[in-house]
Amino acid sequence: MDHDALLTDYMERYAARGIHLDDFQVAACRALSADHDVLVCAPTGSGKTVVAHYAVELALATGRRCVYTAPIKALSNQKYTELTRLLGQENVGLLTGDTVVNREAQILVVTTEVLRNMLLQGSDTDHFGYTILDEVHYLADRDRGPVWEEIILSLPETVRLVSLSATIANTDELVAWMRSVRGETELITSEVRPVPLSQFVSVGNKVYPLYADDGVTPSRTLTTALARAENDPRGRNRRITAGERHRLVNYLSKHDMLPAIEFIFSRKGCDEAVAALQRRGVTLTSTREQKEIRQEIATLRETLSASDRRAVRFDSYTRALLNGFGAHHAGVFPALKELTERLVERGLIRLVYATGTLALGIDMPVRTVVVEELRRWDGSDFVDMTATEYTQLIGRAGRRGRDTHGNAVVLADAELDPEHLADLGSGRLEPLLSAFQPSYNTVINLLAQRSYQEARQLMGSSFAQFQRDADLGEVEARRVRLRRRIVAEEERLECDFGDLVGYLRLRGSAGRAAKSARKAAKKEYQRRIAKSFDAATTGSLYAFARDGELFYGVVLSAERHRLRIIDWYGQMSWLRVDALSSEMRAVGRVELPHGRSLRSPQTREQVADAILAAVQERSDLGVDRDLLESWSRFAVPDIPELASHPCAACPDIATHIREGETLLSLDGRLQELNALSASYVDSVGRDFDNTVGVLRELGLLRSDDVGTARLGPGAALLRQLHIESDLLLYQCLAALQEGEVDAAGMAGWASMFLVDDRMGTNLPQRANLRTLSLRAIREAEFLQTVEQRHSIQRTAAPTPGCTDLFALWASGADLETCLRMVRLSAGDFIAMARRLVDLLGQIALAGSGTWIETTAFEARRLVRRSELL
Repeated sequence: MDHDALLTDYMERYAARGIHLDDFQVAACRALSADHDVLVCAPTGSGKTVVAHYAVELALATGRRCVYTAPIKALSNQKYTELTRLLGQENVGLLTGDTVVNREAQILVVTTEVLRNMLLQGSDTDHFGYTILDEVHYLADRDRGPVWEEIILSLPETVRLVSLSATIANTDELVAWMRSVRGETELITSEVRPVPLSQFVSVGNKVYPLYADDGVTPSRTLTTALARAENDPRGRNRRITAGERHRLVNYLSKHDMLPAIEFIFSRKGCDEAVAALQRRGVTLTSTREQKEIRQEIATLRETLSASDRRAVRFDSYTRALLNGFGAHHAGVFPALKELTERLVERGLIRLVYATGTLALGIDMPVRTVVVEELRRWDGSDFVDMTATEYTQLIGRAGRRGRDTHGNAVVLADAELDPEHLADLGSGRLEPLLSAFQPSYNTVINLLAQRSYQEARQLMGSSFAQFQRDADLGEVEARRVRLRRRIVAEEERLECDFGDLVGYLRLRGSAGRAAKSARKAAKKEYQRRIAKSFDAATTGSLYAFARDGELFYGVVLSAERHRLRIIDWYGQMSWLRVDALSSEMRAVGRVELPHGRSLRSPQTREQVADAILAAVQERSDLGVDRDLLESWSRFAVPDIPELASHPCAACPDIATHIREGETLLSLDGRLQELNALSASYVDSVGRDFDNTVGVLRELGLLRSDDVGTARLGPGAALLRQLHIESDLLLYQCLAALQEGEVDAAGMAGWASMFLVDDRMGTNLPQRANLRTLSLRAIREAEFLQTVEQRHSIQRTAAPTPGCTDLFALWASGADLETCLRMVRLSAGDFIAMARRLVDLLGQIALAGSGTWIETTAFEARRLVRRSELL
């Protein structure tokens, strides 16, 4: 086959549509033609899919199969629809765990979990020619990440790997790892957005450009507006009102900035935003557009019963769509979300209020992205958005071939720091950090096909270990510098009465002092804090602790009860003595710029840079970290060794002790680095050993001696369970007796192993399910105890709060009835039901040839009985 001719033809087909491929796209396609793996890192919306589609073309031309992966089912469905439109249904298949369509097709769209399972279980991959890993940067995701690494490690070398990623800081490190485990891999990068992006901030009723003419610093008009708003007695720290939301929509419409996605990061917030526009009678669509939308709505309506339509709030949701806006989040009924996506793609919807789930990669480009806040929910707490996350969100702004530029608008609140936002929007990249750890299922599947050492070596080849090995060099360099600094301190410290260094270290390791000694030490340290505060001089640089954080700052001016400080973040503040939790340790001086106002952000940044330069070595080595420790370290324990030490009799011992604080602080940092270094060496291999240790203790693995492992009874069952709670489910499944559950009960029982916090932990009302839930909870506690002995954490507690619900659903209850008994949205329920269908299929395979197989397959049929799934 002439690859050059194929690529030329491919490019000409795009050119015929008025699209000329960018250099990075052509380079990636040429690398694939040369039979190399490729890692393509480029901004969101830049056209990485062109490379993926070329891999599909190569597969079709060479008669080999191509597997296209995506991290979530919604993305898989979207890719399947896209490829069937291009290639025809007969050529494309779909596997998502709960859905199987044309699995023998030459082009197969799968979720990453499905591909990982195929590879680990030795499924037929002989005819695979190309595998596309879309959104490969998600290998840093705590939950999804390990799947990508397992695929990359397990994929046959004969299969060409196409990895598509958003731009990251450590592309060289990632491709170096890929080359180490896969061989020749070409790195193709682009930092150019095909559609230029303009960034704005909305303050009050006006919108201001984020950047000044230099494209780096915040615009003066913005900083002035923010300062003015900060002094407004009404304040900016409140939720956006319906009127303000309406004015923003009018602004976007008036300035030709629609269609838009507004990210709110709250399902309730998205729904309230839609309701606010509905109450105000906002209409963003024409009569012709509404006619087209009605046709789409009518088609979907025919697939739902009246009861289902009530349950999913069909009429309310579609009324908003008719008017050109809607919500998109995990709580929305999936068919309505998919309808919204189609309508946006056709240009019929002008505004979508969305949570972060939309940022996963669903193709829904718009002209403008609005970001309502710079904090998001990470599953357990609200956290600041990273630069990578922010860049991905605003990367959806600007449709290639349709817009001359895209727009990003951030809504200001009282906490908005324009310099921080300017930094986020600068395109600053963050490194990709592996989240890999071996699961029980992974270990069992590897040992079913490989020797112990081969399986261990494979796990040790992970990106996680690759990064830790790289970090080990940096840690060792710091250890060398610390030892050098410690030797200098040891040589500096002298006492005429004896070995001062030995005395100081003995004192530092002597343990807890008596209560009276600690009380005296606290009073003495409070005096030291006050004395150091009073002695502070203008222009001097100090290290000090405040609010549990270490700061370095220069004193700008001193008044009787307060000091004006500029710290190493470039922030100015008044410091009072009662805010200090440590003394102020003088560490040098910093020359302040002459004739320049410190009100200027640029001047403050210059001072911050000077502070950083002055304390770089101290900060790297942790010289002043002892300031974060408790004052109780100064209390002297009453032990004979200290009392009898020659230095204890020195009249200057108090002065010597203060002089030795840096030595003891450095000793502490060296101990920390020694422990860190030990934890990095072969960490993934040791994690593998510990995981094997748990499985051995439970009898799932057997060994003749150290470093060997054979599958024990039950291992074949565990091989089929590909979920987070794999071992817990195995243990409970092995204990399940025939007759304890029927098919509907099996559906309810299995749901608790999805381990989803939204399900809750309330025990079920049904007596048999309650008994089985209590058994699972006790089993989880037992496994956690076993894991603790082996220094790992894998097993989470089950979530039995929806066992009654899914048993009822499997018994034939309609969606409306089910949703009335729990506080779940239709979207959440459907998503859980789909995961349950997948899980019941795994349980059926695990119980092959037993009553479990029959019952689980029947439960699976009952759960997926509805067209809703």
